[in-house]
Amino acid sequence: NFEKMSMKDVRVNRTGVVVLGTIGICVLLFLLYCTRGHYTEEKIHMSELISASIFLAEEGGRRIVEIRKLKDSDIGQLSKGNTKEGASEYVTLGDKESHEIITSGLKSLWPRLRYQSEENDRELIEIKKPPKFNKEVMSVALRDEAVPLEAVTVWIDPLDATQEYTEGATDPELLKYVTVMVCIAIEGKPIAGIIHQPFIENPDGDVGITKWAWVGHGPSRTLVAAVNPQAANPEAVRVIVSRSHPGDVVDVAKKGFKDFKSVTPISAAGSGYKTLAVAEKNADLYFHTTAIKKWDICAGDAVLSTIGGRMTTRRGKGIDYSLGGDPKNNDGIVAAVTEEQHLEYLERLKL
Repeated sequence: NFEKMSMKDVRVNRTGVVVLGTIGICVLLFLLYCTRGHYTEEKIHMSELISASIFLAEEGGRRIVEIRKLKDSDIGQLSKGNTKEGASEYVTLGDKESHEIITSGLKSLWPRLRYQSEENDRELIEIKKPPKFNKEVMSVALRDEAVPLEAVTVWIDPLDATQEYTEGATDPELLKYVTVMVCIAIEGKPIAGIIHQPFIENPDGDVGITKWAWVGHGPSRTLVAAVNPQAANPEAVRVIVSRSHPGDVVDVAKKGFKDFKSVTPISAAGSGYKTLAVAEKNADLYFHTTAIKKWDICAGDAVLSTIGGRMTTRRGKGIDYSLGGDPKNNDGIVAAVTEEQHLEYLERLKL
């Protein structure tokens, strides 16, 4: 009977083993296929992210212009404190609503997309999904990289040059310094930069112009058209510096370039505006000696990298735009439109 059976009495059904083994292999292959499919869904096409970011930067810029038309008492100006140099830092409704438009628009398309913004404490809002297609972006997308979503960090400055924005009602000339910036970094490296100037007239005669660049693919036509055709003077250097908190930039620059015929400081506001001045060859050097937030410089870093320029710290190190850690770059910046210029300037100004 059954109780008296031993292991010797057990016979293995080889056909059953084969069937079970085949089923196991099929289940394993199915699981691998599903996992692979899930991984593919977690990738993001750079052309789509850049296209959406351009659209949202422009939408944020339009809202900034609308808010600036209000009375000064209605733009929601608040102080966030002072910079290291003692200049006041402000936030307005323009900053907040531009941030909401950009972050909510990106999240509507890619809910798990990671970003770092100057106004990170704002809530997301309901917004119509932005388009993921831009004709000009696609024209340079010779190879449209699809990258893992977890490798991407988007750095957002919803309104750069806020102080000048607050003063724009009494001095409209200051509004030229205002920009909206979006930067896309992969594994900490800036790959695409969008700089929208909401108060600058575009070639169509409307207000608002966007300049962008995608590393390895090229710059926008608007950026190319803005480049100053006049050659720079190799015996002179034009240094663009902050109008509100220049610190010791001018003194350090004059010391570093003491053998040059001239060192001309250009007073300006906003990191986006200053970087564009270098990219467009209206300034030779963007020099900053103190700490600066990464959302202020990431887009400009990508723009310069695309056109053959370079931005580093004063120690000559590239800036890491990975998410997490200190959002500040504490070692200043040296930025130039060519690598040769950058190397020369760095030797004269490095820490």
